Amino acid sequence: MRYLWIFLLVFTFVFTPYSSHALANDQPKAAFTRYHSLWLFDGKEELPIHENIDVGKFSWSFDGKWLVYEGRQIDSNQEEPEIWLYNTATKSSTKLKIAGHDPLWNPNDHSFAFLTGSILCVVELSSDTPIIHQLTGGVSNFTWDGNGVNLIASASAALFPDGWSHPRLYEVHWGIEKEEHEMDVKVTPLHTIGSPLKYEDTSILAVDVENFSWSDDGKSLAMVVAPTASWSADSNMLSVYVKENKLFIPLGEILLDPNWIKWAPTKPLLASIQGAGRMTGGVKNKTLTTSTIIPNYKKTHTPKGFADVDFDWVDDERIVVARGKETKDSTEKFKSSLYLVDLKEKEALKISETPEGLSDSEPVALRAGSLLAWVREDTDGRRHIWMSKADGSEGRMVVENVFEVIWFGE
Repeated sequence: MRYLWIFLLVFTFVFTPYSSHALANDQPKAAFTRYHSLWLFDGKEELPIHENIDVGKFSWSFDGKWLVYEGRQIDSNQEEPEIWLYNTATKSSTKLKIAGHDPLWNPNDHSFAFLTGSILCVVELSSDTPIIHQLTGGVSNFTWDGNGVNLIASASAALFPDGWSHPRLYEVHWGIEKEEHEMDVKVTPLHTIGSPLKYEDTSILAVDVENFSWSDDGKSLAMVVAPTASWSADSNMLSVYVKENKLFIPLGEILLDPNWIKWAPTKPLLASIQGAGRMTGGVKNKTLTTSTIIPNYKKTHTPKGFADVDFDWVDDERIVVARGKETKDSTEKFKSSLYLVDLKEKEALKISETPEGLSDSEPVALRAGSLLAWVREDTDGRRHIWMSKADGSEGRMVVENVFEVIWFGE
């Protein structure tokens, strides 16, 4: 018995501190913006990537070796931002020779696509110098297919004397150069979206398509169909295109936030935050919803009197969501805390003890759901990155004063 107690004491001494140490040091890395600059948090310290620049969209390559980002000179009037590449190994940035917007990494290799005007381009990083290929024009938005082989492009509707045309989806096939300055590019029509687009009692004018997201099996493509610019601030239509069956299925109203559409990690189950109405006049009518596609079945997980504003999948059965009481107008500040929604349970579990006057939002599940990161906003409106275990325990602040955050290791 004496030796058993000794063994237990040694076991506790050796392994208990290790768990705490792992949480503190074995962290995914994040890129974030702060006051006209882009930074990297490597789990231990903050490193400046690019300063004295207005940073737009930015994202990680599939292996975390590269970061691509939009940048404009401060107070610049340039029509399109510059596109920069940051190499985490050499800690150096390279500017593309062509300005553009909306860079998006291939999910499987070191290439990415972007738009310059309405021209869709692909950049290869197989050599020291980025190689830019111009594929096709007339593109409003795009995404890679699930395998990272081809691209899916949308063309927005246009207004003619006899009315609006219809937005269209295309598949863009491209290959290696056959001859110098010659690309093997083929564009295949996929679907023409009907307009007006209807779901139950809601009807919107279909003008553009954006915020694409593929299911894990690569069979279903979620997207948002948007009307005219002023109308889209209040109402858009979440839809899914099933490529195999060539079906286009509207699922409900949604705002234009790309983080409000996410598929389950391995199941064809789509989660979204649905509801019409911009959030400048109060935060209400925003509900966490899960949908199966074929057959089409929808379930709402937000209790009455509450609104959900951000979420992420922990695994195929659990979702962490930022939830707070609805506000009636802009004079009342919306404050949210983190809740764990188990799809098999009726009630969600509150997992963040948010101090009075503060708000927790933008949850991200990291390391296969073993860690949780989020943004906590203080009473002065400053945003700080917090991390904890998946159940919300051992929470601590890791980075102060951030604007936008993109994690690698989700």
